[in-house]
Amino acid sequence: MNDTMGKTAHFALLLALICLVPSVFAGFEARALDITISLNPDGSAHVSEVVQIYISGQQYIDLYESSVVFNDLSSWRTRTGIEDLQNHITRAVVSFGTFRIRPQPLERCNLVAQTCFASIVWEYDISPISPNQTGVLKLESYKPRTTLYSLNTEALNFPLSKTGDIILAKGTSLRMEIPSDASKISFSKIPANIAGEESSFRFDAKTNKRYYFGASRVFVWSGETLPQFEMTYEREEPLEKEIIDFFSSIQSFIFSSMNSQDGAAIIFIGVVFVASVLSLHSLTRDAP
Repeated sequence: MNDTMGKTAHFALLLALICLVPSVFAGFEARALDITISLNPDGSAHVSEVVQIYISGQQYIDLYESSVVFNDLSSWRTRTGIEDLQNHITRAVVSFGTFRIRPQPLERCNLVAQTCFASIVWEYDISPISPNQTGVLKLESYKPRTTLYSLNTEALNFPLSKTGDIILAKGTSLRMEIPSDASKISFSKIPANIAGEESSFRFDAKTNKRYYFGASRVFVWSGETLPQFEMTYEREEPLEKEIIDFFSSIQSFIFSSMNSQDGAAIIFIGVVFVASVLSLHSLTRDAP
């Protein structure tokens, strides 16, 4: 009788512990963070960030569903306690454009265990470099029609080691998308998705760098430390664009001059010059 009562008590205790598990471990847990930075030719960028969340406990599932009306990261961070709900490009360095947050519907829910998964997506634009503001890229036109692009690592908002190295925590991925016509691409740390493409790299003794000449223009680093992180590439404008830009600048100069105070004088001088050239040409042609 005592053995039966003891087994019953143990079973009741075990059942109580099982029932307590959802409440003990209830809440929100970040399972993965994916950041994609799409870099544009003018130095601007579009950023998309996604946090994948594991939710445990019915009250937290209900809290998530009731929070979809919030369109700012601070409210979501306060409600979930997830620190990764922040911009990983810092406003202190770059200028932001349009911002949008999109909480995704619950998925893979287990009604018995009271668990669900969800994702929160937010996107924003980064303006190019201006006289009073840096950008996510540094641009240098070091030879005709050629621009050198360098990633401005000061714009990145990730944990740093004591030596200033960027730390991507486990489950964190950083993806860079660069223009399709980029060339002479170099990295201080080879991206994981092209680590096996040794034949696509060439060493340049003049610059003491290894350049990537492969086909990929999307590069991914995941869950690793990026020591003294750098990424550079070049873009060369076609000759036709240089010619078009030259004539456009002349046209802009003419129109701006016409609207200035000295515009009438400039037009008069131009008319006299053209008339003189035509007159000389006529005299030369009519001469015996």
